[in-house]
Amino acid sequence: MDNKTLIENIVSATKQTREDVQEVVSAFCKLLPDVCLEGDSVIVSGFGQFESRKRKERLTVHPASGERLMVPPKIVMKFRPSAVLNSRIVK
Repeated sequence: MDNKTLIENIVSATKQTREDVQEVVSAFCKLLPDVCLEGDSVIVSGFGQFESRKRKERLTVHPASGERLMVPPKIVMKFRPSAVLNSRIVK
């Protein structure tokens, strides 16, 4: 589902204006990375939790050349679905 379809589905489900829904979705998408960069998590009740995690630097081997490389540390996003969402998807 793309952004446009998501907005259309929310509009039809909530009877809100397209502009209002678009503004809320846009604000959420702008807020999420900023909050997670600060090390905080975002919990959407009944949906799940978005959080950032720091990955440590690690040693890896290039598959083609066999060369050993050091992968630098980085921040990755993680999503954990809520029990409610999990129960609706996994049957």
